[in-house]
Amino acid sequence: MGLSNAMSGGIMLFGILYVIFTFVDITETSTSLHEVLFERSELDAKMAKTSVELRVIGALGDDDEFDFRMINNNLEKLWDFKNFDVIITYENTGITYTETLTYVDCPGDVGTWCIGTFFGDDFQPGILNIDETALIQVVLNNNLELGTILLIVVSTPNGVVSTLTVTVTV
Repeated sequence: MGLSNAMSGGIMLFGILYVIFTFVDITETSTSLHEVLFERSELDAKMAKTSVELRVIGALGDDDEFDFRMINNNLEKLWDFKNFDVIITYENTGITYTETLTYVDCPGDVGTWCIGTFFGDDFQPGILNIDETALIQVVLNNNLELGTILLIVVSTPNGVVSTLTVTVTV
């Protein structure tokens, strides 16, 4: 009789421990899921508050260097420029090139982009706030050709993409 009581007690203890550990695992999984959903909602909110406009002022010319402007049209502050993607597609001697440029401090070298200056940057210098403009200076690996189409793509660190298509003129 003592042995059967001990065995039944052991089986019940095992069952209780099994239920407890299963509950802890479910709770951990639920907590991880909530963290992921929270991070995703934060990213969605940042993306909804991010808008970038690209503009070319004047002619681009047939050099390997040109400038364009990036304007912040929304509430999200833009500052982590080394994590921006700047991709340029253009044609040279009948070959289409697509370059992913690297962010550097100005002046840049071949295959780079940099921020030459900020316009209207009275609040938080070096951070692109709403309605502020950055002059982006680009140095490509090849010269641009007159009459060809240039495609500029800028992607912010939170995934918002802006594009500009322009014809190369003098």
